Amino acid sequence: MSPTAISADLPQWCGKAEGCPQALLGWLYLTHDQNDQWMPGSAWGPLPTAAPRSAPPPSDDTSSLVEQLTALSLRRPPRPPPPAYMCHLCFKKGHYIGDCPQARPKGEGLTPYQGKKRCFGEYKCPKCKRKWMSGNSWANNGQECIKCRINVFPHKQRPLEKPDGLDVSDQSKIHPQHLCQKCRSLGYYCRREY
Repeated sequence: MSPTAISADLPQWCGKAEGCPQALLGWLYLTHDQNDQWMPGSAWGPLPTAAPRSAPPPSDDTSSLVEQLTALSLRRPPRPPPPAYMCHLCFKKGHYIGDCPQARPKGEGLTPYQGKKRCFGEYKCPKCKRKWMSGNSWANNGQECIKCRINVFPHKQRPLEKPDGLDVSDQSKIHPQHLCQKCRSLGYYCRREY
């Protein structure tokens, strides 16, 4: 078989026989009995084999540099508050509320509000993205999503508005006690005592 006869059967990307890579042409010109002898990699050399190696241990210079960088604090020292500023948490002068020694750690608690009273909460289910609001929101207690049946903690909580001592939340609405974690833990309607 001649190269001109084979060039008609070449793939389109190869074009004419002159433009094809030599290894491809060599494979195309093999006869049927030579095809069994051809080994992959023989045209390009032996195939590389991956030998398992462990990573080299870090040098002393690298580890000391890492230690120095971790010890280095990139935060500026906090500037002192104005002389008239009073911390709104402990009502003492000399520090901001964010630096107050009486402040709770940020990660403590499952909800933004950590008080004892009932408050107004905004919820969003992470699974179905359903949103709802409730006037029966409590610290570290969630409510079950009606669709997904997973317990969801509020992402926002604020005090109930009580003009003239009256709760403005609609008292006629039925509170689904089977979805409220507080009701389930108490064993009765959570608004009865609070």
